[in-house]
Amino acid sequence: ELLRGSDRQRIELMRMSREAYVHLCIHFRHKLWLHDSRDVLVEEKMVMFLTIIGHNERYVVIREFQHSSQTIHKYFHEVLAAMMTFAKEIIVPSTFDPNLDSPGAHKSLRQIFKGVVGALDGTLVHTIIPVSQQTVYRGRGKGKCYQNVLGFCDFNMIFTFVYAGWEGVRHDSRVLTEVMAEPSNNFPFPPPSKYYLCDAADTNTGFMAPYINVRYWLGDFRCKRAITKEEKFNHAYAKLRNVIEHAYGVLKARFSILDKMTHYPFNVQRNVVITCFAVNNFIRKEKINDELFTQYE
Repeated sequence: ELLRGSDRQRIELMRMSREAYVHLCIHFRHKLWLHDSRDVLVEEKMVMFLTIIGHNERYVVIREFQHSSQTIHKYFHEVLAAMMTFAKEIIVPSTFDPNLDSPGAHKSLRQIFKGVVGALDGTLVHTIIPVSQQTVYRGRGKGKCYQNVLGFCDFNMIFTFVYAGWEGVRHDSRVLTEVMAEPSNNFPFPPPSKYYLCDAADTNTGFMAPYINVRYWLGDFRCKRAITKEEKFNHAYAKLRNVIEHAYGVLKARFSILDKMTHYPFNVQRNVVITCFAVNNFIRKEKINDELFTQYE
């Protein structure tokens, strides 16, 4: 009934179009990451999983699929495990391709910032933490607990590197430094002629930051245009780096679980976050028409 219904209903339930959903199921079948069970097809497992992460639904709500909470719990974790394998395939470093005709925003600005391969930034995702550990996760005076997520994206709003699970109080620059220092993280260092755009706090080899103590945020230029060469540089820089804000905007608009996480163990919460990035990347890489990407691009 869902697949035969209106596309609006599918988008509201699964947070993606029918085309994206069908492509995703075919991909998981082809890779043999998911299989039909005796009573549940791959397609139904995927619908239940997408509904949970798209709306932060409890298992008891998903029982409208006429399965017990135990069955839904089982298949949720089965799909999540497959999604972690999927994430390794779909969230991959940039090729550092110098081709300026490649798709993406602000081609004229990218011709000025020659060698730029993407932008990076951290974002906070709501998390559920035991009371004894909440102090370090209580992020930036907001009262709730958060995990700090570091993400890199290219200018087509595709995430090329994601690291989740840091405490909410950790500053983005410290997260970046520690992620870079651990060889097992496979940090995508750019070649000497390439660089990422980063916040002023994240300066390091392979990164370009704006002038400090000079207007930088786009909102600062709404009432007064850039005058000095430093302000003009920062204004162009901010417009180009804003792609990662748009990428995060699409991600959080699609998956409300990132704003209000369910009471899973912390490692499951972290995997859910990475899964959201992976599914978002898949929709973009498959060049499927998507209203959220259209809205934010």
